Amino acid sequence: MYAQTSGTTGNPKFIPILPQTIVQYRRSQFCVAYAIHAAIPQAYAGKVLAIVSPAVEGHMASGTPYGSMSGLIQQSMPDFVAANYVLPSTLFDISDYELKYHLITVFALAEKHITLIATANPSTLLKISAIINSRLEALIAEIAAGNTYGLRANPQRAAELESLVREKPFLTFANIWPNLHAVSTWTSGNCSLLLPALRKQLRKTTRIVEMGYLSSEFRGTITVDALENKGMPTIHENFFEFVERDRWEDRSGEFLTIASLQSGKQYYVFVTTQTGLYRYFINDIIEVDGCINRTPCIRFVQKGKGVINLTGEKLYESQVIEAIRRMKQELNVNIEFFMMLGNPESLQYHLYLATDPVAHVTATFEKHLCALNIEFAAKRQSGRLQETTVYFVSPMVAEAYKKHCITRGQREGQFKLMKLQTVQDCTFDFSPYRVRAHAA
Repeated sequence: MYAQTSGTTGNPKFIPILPQTIVQYRRSQFCVAYAIHAAIPQAYAGKVLAIVSPAVEGHMASGTPYGSMSGLIQQSMPDFVAANYVLPSTLFDISDYELKYHLITVFALAEKHITLIATANPSTLLKISAIINSRLEALIAEIAAGNTYGLRANPQRAAELESLVREKPFLTFANIWPNLHAVSTWTSGNCSLLLPALRKQLRKTTRIVEMGYLSSEFRGTITVDALENKGMPTIHENFFEFVERDRWEDRSGEFLTIASLQSGKQYYVFVTTQTGLYRYFINDIIEVDGCINRTPCIRFVQKGKGVINLTGEKLYESQVIEAIRRMKQELNVNIEFFMMLGNPESLQYHLYLATDPVAHVTATFEKHLCALNIEFAAKRQSGRLQETTVYFVSPMVAEAYKKHCITRGQREGQFKLMKLQTVQDCTFDFSPYRVRAHAA
């Protein structure tokens, strides 16, 4: 079969999956399962809520199937894990986006003894929470009666949920699944901004485990330490080369092998795989996060495309994400979605924030961004870069933007949000979602 890439920064590609590829992924999944079990043994004591894309999404003209690596990975999980899946695999084949998520939610809500959740993007879990709390009465009635998609009637669970609702009108995952011990998801890049909202859903003792540096093209790391979220590169499967981030961008860098990496530094990654990719440039920036013995651990930082240089400021998506995090903390605001667009014609950035209008947001955001990027500070001080324009938008924009990207070819199960783009690259119209024109 072929794995279809997510299409985050271009048209989806088709990566050949060979019999030995399945063997590799199965071996890696055993390592991941062992690492979680060794660190959090109770994670496998109950049911597993695993949310993936379908393994087969279509067929080439030759008849060869293509699909997602997440679906394929789910199929390669150890038998003792697969036996406890909550969701029937047929749910992932449903093309109706709203129906699929409704069914995922009702099947999950019907199962009390979930001890492990696995899904690539934490936004999926926040969506499930929103569905639960906006449709509770209907969901509980469906659990009591069952449905035609294989959900068996469970009046006892429905009664438990009704009792919970009487005590707590807003249900969190901690209420719904009191035995949840681990959530495996992406924790790096722009997904890191969603972790505080996810953490509020969980008990203090529930661990959030990094799913790993994964793509349709290759598996980049295996999380071998589930408590510290340390990811070891898959040096047993792939050959890695790296170039320092700044030196690659000014075209002065040399290619390094993994033994030459330095802790704390950021690099572009190039990979040669057993499925035929040769010195493949995936446009990802990684950071070295310490070592295990003598092997450097790496974590994903951002897509390399997430950098804009309007006047020489060389602004990175990771810097914008950190500035937003600091601004949220200082102003005590909840921002459910944001995106920053650079406009080369006006030499200005436009920042869209899904939150209620708040004072001093522009000055606070730019203060933190200037502290993180001295060139941005210098260009703002000299007037070569205009003041950032901030627009407040409705929280509904997050789901609307995701649907827009999916209709244009991005993979729903592997959706990655580019937080920093140019106005030319962003085809989404934010104007219908503006709360007011802009904020100073």
